[in-house]
Amino acid sequence: MIVCVCKSISDRQIKACLDAGATTMEDLQIDLGVALCCGKCGPYVEEMVAGATPCCGRACGGCCQSTHVETSTEVVVVRQELALAA
Repeated sequence: MIVCVCKSISDRQIKACLDAGATTMEDLQIDLGVALCCGKCGPYVEEMVAGATPCCGRACGGCCQSTHVETSTEVVVVRQELALAA
């Protein structure tokens, strides 16, 4: 999904940048240029930064080795199956 329309930056690009070690909004602004034009994507990008954990940069709710990660993955699979059934 495109998060920053001005720079055509997707959520995947932001997540990859977080996975690579970005930890602040400023890091993402320097690396990707998000929220530098109109700023409408700023609040969403800030949420993505706030949800990232220091261990791996993913918003897993804890350590990347936690069981919560597996639960989150299962929820995504169920949502995809429901979308396909509709």
